[in-house]
Amino acid sequence: MIGNERLQRAGQVNIEQLKLVSSNNEVVDLTEFLVELNIYEDIFSSHLYGDVLLTDSRNLIDDLNIHGEEFINVKLRTPSFDDKDTIEKTFRVFKISNREIVRDTNTQNFILHFVSAELFYDILLPLFIPFEGNITDVVGEIFTNYIATSRNFDIADSEKEIKENERATDLVIIEEAKNKVKFVSPGWSPFKCINWLASKAIPTAGVARTFLFFESNKNFYFGTVESLFKNSYDNQNYIGTYYIAASNVREENGGSDLNREMFLAKDVSMTETTDYIKNYTNGYLANRLIFLDVLNKEYELVDYDHIENYENQYHSSGKGDKAIPTFKQDSFRNSATNISFYPKNPKLFDDFPDNVSEVMKDIYGNRKSSLLELTNTKMNITVPGRTDVEVGRMLYFNYPALGPRDISDTGDSMQDKLYSGYYLVTAIHHKVNKNEHTMTMEIVKDSLYVDNSSTEKA
Repeated sequence: MIGNERLQRAGQVNIEQLKLVSSNNEVVDLTEFLVELNIYEDIFSSHLYGDVLLTDSRNLIDDLNIHGEEFINVKLRTPSFDDKDTIEKTFRVFKISNREIVRDTNTQNFILHFVSAELFYDILLPLFIPFEGNITDVVGEIFTNYIATSRNFDIADSEKEIKENERATDLVIIEEAKNKVKFVSPGWSPFKCINWLASKAIPTAGVARTFLFFESNKNFYFGTVESLFKNSYDNQNYIGTYYIAASNVREENGGSDLNREMFLAKDVSMTETTDYIKNYTNGYLANRLIFLDVLNKEYELVDYDHIENYENQYHSSGKGDKAIPTFKQDSFRNSATNISFYPKNPKLFDDFPDNVSEVMKDIYGNRKSSLLELTNTKMNITVPGRTDVEVGRMLYFNYPALGPRDISDTGDSMQDKLYSGYYLVTAIHHKVNKNEHTMTMEIVKDSLYVDNSSTEKA
């Protein structure tokens, strides 16, 4: 299905559904009470969360006995986008805050806080269960058996009829793990089990050991950050190119240039830049693992040098031999400045020789350096909202070079060589009211801008 309404302005949104389902299955449309809806997603979080600010003269809290066991159905659509590009989720309310009387004694404001419904199942299901097999398969087993749940409702327009939708949010595997695991969960929640497995996984095809498990506004995902880089680079699958520029740009006929307005960043703030002291000491450039053999009372020193391994893996700018690093090849580093310990348990399972504790020396250093690399350049940009955008996607950000201009300046020379380039969207704050949808996106990159023209000439 494609929305029939044509997009008229950047940030326009249709709130197709914003309904509260009470604990006794009463339904109320919250649209008329809406002041602001906020939804947060993060590539380092296993669930979504958010809140909705309401102004109420009907005393909904008492009438519906709202106390934290309610569901909120949300469906947002950027006009003209089809169903796969909507944000459609059902959340679980867990708290009411900031309740206050305003204007007169008949009106109150309050905030309903909500999270993904799966988080409630996660909290209430400590697992004391053995697992064995390929890590990807074990992750799928835990997700299917203990997390995946129907969290959607089909509500008739009359709101007299409500049915639970059996469809659960999907888990998308974006990179397969090649190693196996055998362990007994010591009362960990399903989310904690999966995140622990992510930290112990070796990719089938890639090099970087950067497995993550996260939920976006579309699906759950399991895979490596490198696979996100590679998929975008190989398929040229990017959200688009964003600019810092004056708004309200007009077309020749005097109309608004909507295509340009959609990709203008209103506010840009640099939250992280390269810190060389931090990089020398936190293990980014080089680190050491002391691999302890508990059974034989031996140890092995495993040094990892990220500079030597940089070109072997994909980065935000593409292949390692094309992506310009933030360091020099001869940068000073010493593995001994960052030392960690990990116990090895050989023969813990006689019939399972390749358990995760025995391969951590091939994972630890690379994972540490590759994830720390994502903290070198980080920005927050506020842009017009689009319901097809989710965390884990990539975009190009054109950061302008400052200084005087002349007629010989080209597009490349007008870009800042350090901060322009391809970025990974690691977090999004969707802010929605009745008139507008904005997104504040946290974007990161682990390599510098690539001047394609100079690369081709070389």
